[in-house]
Amino acid sequence: DAEPRYLVSVRPARVSNNKKSCSGRNKNQKPLQLVVGTLTPTSVFLSWGILVNPQHDWTATSNCASDRFYTVRYREKDKDKKWVFQLCPVTETVVDNLKPNTLYEFGVKDNMEDSIWSKTFNHKTVLSSKYLVI
Repeated sequence: DAEPRYLVSVRPARVSNNKKSCSGRNKNQKPLQLVVGTLTPTSVFLSWGILVNPQHDWTATSNCASDRFYTVRYREKDKDKKWVFQLCPVTETVVDNLKPNTLYEFGVKDNMEDSIWSKTFNHKTVLSSKYLVI
């Protein structure tokens, strides 16, 4: 036989018990800072974190970010509209199925006890691509 043959062996990875504990979290919650960017006429990209100093970069919300969940809420900019809620295990998400050329309100909060909503961020989706003039 001129063709090589291989034998592959698979072993389970070691289980590490070095899980970090997130006890002693700060009770003085700061609202998260939210950034919204346009992806398509019907979708936006949201990202958030704690802004320590506006002159510097964003920081991670904690060393235990993987243990946290966040709630994003959004609605058309109209007090009669109901909020849509989305649970997120990370500090960014895509919101889709939005209406083109429509003003929306967005907010986010940490799901920890006593957390507060971020400042509401208004963002208008763009016109459908067939209406865009370049």
